[in-house]
Amino acid sequence: MSELERSYRRLLLAYPAFYRRERGLEMLTTLLDAAEPGQVRPSYGEAAHLLVMGLRFRFVPPTWIGKVAAGLVTIWAAVVLSGAGALAVWAVDDPQTPELATLSDSLAGRQPTFAYDDEAASLLDMGYAHQTAGNFQSYAEEGWEGVLPAPMGRHRIYERVPAAPAVLAEARERLTGAGWQTGPLSRGGINSQAGPDGPNGVLWAHRDGMLLRVSAYDDQTGLTVSAYPVEPAGVLAAALAAFAVGGIAVWQAMTWLAHRAARTPPPTRRLVLLLGLPALIACGVNTLDNVLSMVPNPHTAGVLLAADFMYPLGNQIANPLAAGVIASSLIACGYLVNRAGRLAVA
Repeated sequence: MSELERSYRRLLLAYPAFYRRERGLEMLTTLLDAAEPGQVRPSYGEAAHLLVMGLRFRFVPPTWIGKVAAGLVTIWAAVVLSGAGALAVWAVDDPQTPELATLSDSLAGRQPTFAYDDEAASLLDMGYAHQTAGNFQSYAEEGWEGVLPAPMGRHRIYERVPAAPAVLAEARERLTGAGWQTGPLSRGGINSQAGPDGPNGVLWAHRDGMLLRVSAYDDQTGLTVSAYPVEPAGVLAAALAAFAVGGIAVWQAMTWLAHRAARTPPPTRRLVLLLGLPALIACGVNTLDNVLSMVPNPHTAGVLLAADFMYPLGNQIANPLAAGVIASSLIACGYLVNRAGRLAVA
């Protein structure tokens, strides 16, 4: 094998394997026949052309139907995989809900009427369910501009607290003196809805990875003290990285499937399109549901929390119908394309 032939073979690796099997020998023969006498390496123009065309076959699906199908499946898979990237960061640095009892009782000056913890069987449950619970739909109105909470905490309820606003102001002074970073006393909040002219009813404070929320009832006769862990850093970066890497991989796989489908007989192509249609519809609907469910309701004062980035993956676990339809439909299409290819070779 000459040096020129070895160079051409290396450049032809830019093309996908199926294309090299079908056209590789023909292309190599044509390139060698067109070479100048004594030529030992491809020209820069030839090398650039082969690389660009090879990458085009790898990353550009044939026909507009192939491009639409690849785009819908890729976007859906990339969004879901971004949830896997967010989950990986949460799993490595799983924030534990801090203890609350002693500190909370000292601030309220009494034992609680009752206490409860937010229930989450797993991190994905937290990412999927916290928006539905609505606990943070008024977060932006509560005056806190520090670190964000992981939205699963512990809560202690104190009913029949006389002069709750005064207790709240005293709690702020005590926390500030103990080295806590405290926010302003706010009128916004979940349990305090006194309006712009009402008494201050919400306080946030932070220290040592613990976010404390103290809120007065809207009738100022009771207090709720809640403790949340701080959400881990790097969740957004991991979600974006998983989105990009997953999107590139799935786009290439769908491009391969589209090229293979385009080389099948017309009856097989029509059957592939028919079987693939449910997957495309499910991809579009499920992607829209994932994105709209992650974004806070614009009619509330909610904010985007790191836990929200796990929602697309948690949604597949909680509601597997869409993922099942997409997977079964694509498997059926892949089987048909592969079977048609084997029959053509035979």
